[in-house]
Amino acid sequence: MRQDKLVGAVLAGTLMTILSACSDTNATPQEDVVNLPRVLVVTVETENLRLERSFPGNTQGSMVAEVRSRVEGLLESRNFDEGQYVEQGQPMFSIEKAPYEVELQRARSDLSSAEATYSSAQRDWQRVENLFSDGAISGRERDQAQSAYELAQAELEAEQATVRDAELRYNYTDINAPVDGVAGRERVSVGNLISEGEILATITRLDPLYVTFSVAENDIAARYLLSNTAVDGSRDSNPTARLVLQDGTTHPMEGYIDYVSRVISSATGTIEARAVIPNPDMDLLPGQFVRVQLPRIEIANAIAVPQRAVVQSGRRSVVYIVDGNDSIQVREVTLGVRVGSRMLIQEGLAAGDRVVVEGLSLLRTGARVRAEEVDSE
Repeated sequence: MRQDKLVGAVLAGTLMTILSACSDTNATPQEDVVNLPRVLVVTVETENLRLERSFPGNTQGSMVAEVRSRVEGLLESRNFDEGQYVEQGQPMFSIEKAPYEVELQRARSDLSSAEATYSSAQRDWQRVENLFSDGAISGRERDQAQSAYELAQAELEAEQATVRDAELRYNYTDINAPVDGVAGRERVSVGNLISEGEILATITRLDPLYVTFSVAENDIAARYLLSNTAVDGSRDSNPTARLVLQDGTTHPMEGYIDYVSRVISSATGTIEARAVIPNPDMDLLPGQFVRVQLPRIEIANAIAVPQRAVVQSGRRSVVYIVDGNDSIQVREVTLGVRVGSRMLIQEGLAAGDRVVVEGLSLLRTGARVRAEEVDSE
């Protein structure tokens, strides 16, 4: 009897062990899923984006002209107010005229003498030519008279040129504004002896105003500017531009982009561009730091992911994606510009990819994860 009870107990224990083992075997897959690392993912979708791009720029006068003396002499007067608007042709400085007036009178006197010599030689030549036709003089005498006539004619032309030069130099004693604009301060005070070509002042044209700015070569705005401006002038209109001032206000006058460089700076990796902004009230001044606001740039079938999904790996930008087997893969991407809290992806992702946005710290390539979908930001 005792032996039967012992056999029964052993059989019962064995059965419990078998059932327990079967139960553990059946629970393993569910427990494995629960124990996998949890990550949050967004599913990539294409969309049509309208990007607003603005760039820091610096204002400049649309024309800057140096007012220079064209003759030397004593500076007698300044005929404008510094910092005020001047019109093209308006007198600005005056140089002592007396030396150039004497020079002009001398040149005119020499011209009168040359004219008299020329008239005499011309009359002699006419007489000699008639005498030669009658056979009254030799060919040698005729040639001499002709040479004297031609020499007198050349001397007359030289004196005429001398008079024109003297008149120019006399007129250069009045120095006029080469362009219209705002005059700067004088560089040389009245009473000083100035040399030919010396800078006396500077004039800056403020309407319109130029704004130069730079755009990174891989920026979507660079491609927009290059494709919307032509090097052969074949386009009827250029992209518009507005200015945002440092206080955040927008300049009321809309301008346009008139220049986009076709050369990328090797030092900065940027291209230079320029906006022309109307400035009739001259409230914008050269040297201001502003932002150039371009029109909204439309991008069809764009892909953008949250910034936190992008990881910098050396010089590369990568994202972690979850494949169809719920395994982690690393994908190198080419970044575009920032769009709010997201980054535009130019290359590397396709619609339907699941990109990890949270739980990146412990991931390794090939590891299985438990992916939970969240809405794209």
